Amino acid sequence: MYVVFGTAYAGLDNLFALTDKDFETPLGLVRTDQSIVSRLKESLPASFEEDICHQAEHAIEFQLPFLQQIVGAKKPFTIVPILTSFSASSLLDAAVRQAVDQFLTGLRTVLSEGGRPYCVVAGAELAHLGMRYGDKAPPTDFSFHRSMQYDLEMLKPVEELKPDDFAAYIQKEQDQRRISGFSSIYSLLRLIQAEKGQVLRYDRGITDQYNSTVTYASMAFF
Repeated sequence: MYVVFGTAYAGLDNLFALTDKDFETPLGLVRTDQSIVSRLKESLPASFEEDICHQAEHAIEFQLPFLQQIVGAKKPFTIVPILTSFSASSLLDAAVRQAVDQFLTGLRTVLSEGGRPYCVVAGAELAHLGMRYGDKAPPTDFSFHRSMQYDLEMLKPVEELKPDDFAAYIQKEQDQRRISGFSSIYSLLRLIQAEKGQVLRYDRGITDQYNSTVTYASMAFF
């Protein structure tokens, strides 16, 4: 079973959104774990109020062909799909922090009571640079490499499984680089049981003719 967190780019009123719907990709159907989802409906009903948001978001769907290719070729698997939408700065609000804690505690309880092993995946982008994302000018090689340095510094507490230090880094820089995957990565760190993480690869994607850039990294936790 795979718990897949993805960013809800359009935002969510309830910070988290689950669905009981299955997902279809060009490689076939990926089934949602109905036994876990039904228990979550009982314990966290508000998180299903915005399940329609899954129809327009891509962060979870983008992870599924990789799982189908790597895992599905060997054995069937199920997912628990969870969209997330809260910022690092919003955690300074007591009500938001309480809502996040309540959801993640409830999710951890249901997964623990299910008695089955699970793997957590976060579909998350990092910095967004350039005019497409609100900057006044295209990024230069210098500004990209400076952002890369900041990204790798920011991912140090992620490797160390320190979610609040990860949040504090983004709070300190006032999210000037628009780290869209914060809520998914933070949720993963709060949920997994591991000793350390490791950045496996860091890269960027160019998204328009003006060199607008999105950065990302692959990580593993042991």
